[in-house]
Amino acid sequence: MDQEESEALRAKLYDLMGRFHRERYVPAEMLCGLTHAEMQIIRCVSMAAESGEPLRPSDVARRFGVTPSAVSQSVKKLQMQGYVERVRSDEDSRSVALVLTAKGKDLAAQGRAAHRAFMDEMFSYVGTDRIEQLVETLEMVLDFFEQSPSVKRFEGEGKGPCA
Repeated sequence: MDQEESEALRAKLYDLMGRFHRERYVPAEMLCGLTHAEMQIIRCVSMAAESGEPLRPSDVARRFGVTPSAVSQSVKKLQMQGYVERVRSDEDSRSVALVLTAKGKDLAAQGRAAHRAFMDEMFSYVGTDRIEQLVETLEMVLDFFEQSPSVKRFEGEGKGPCA
């Protein structure tokens, strides 16, 4: 591969990574009239319940790299719609855990079913062999990121010559 082809491939990869990051494609029926962030909260609360671990709003904020205030606003909307409840901890009355209502559990189940159907459709379109290759390749890229001393994990506000 010559220099020009290499630069074109780099540009294409960078563009594709940016599109995946920005677009956040999800099956429309999976959102059930909620925003992507709200559906992600439903998903997180459901997964935490399955594992038996309490999930605090601050845990959600940390997981998605957003402010606690943003999570609080989304949780408030989910509460008003009857999907989520805030429950005070028995050990620490200042601590609040998020739990799904029966309506929220139904919504989470619908979301899981829609996601499963979406993944089945994508596997059929792309092909299982290619998906396996993609997963192996992404694992190698992630391993590079985690092992390379020239790569830093982004944790908030930028610092340095480009910030």
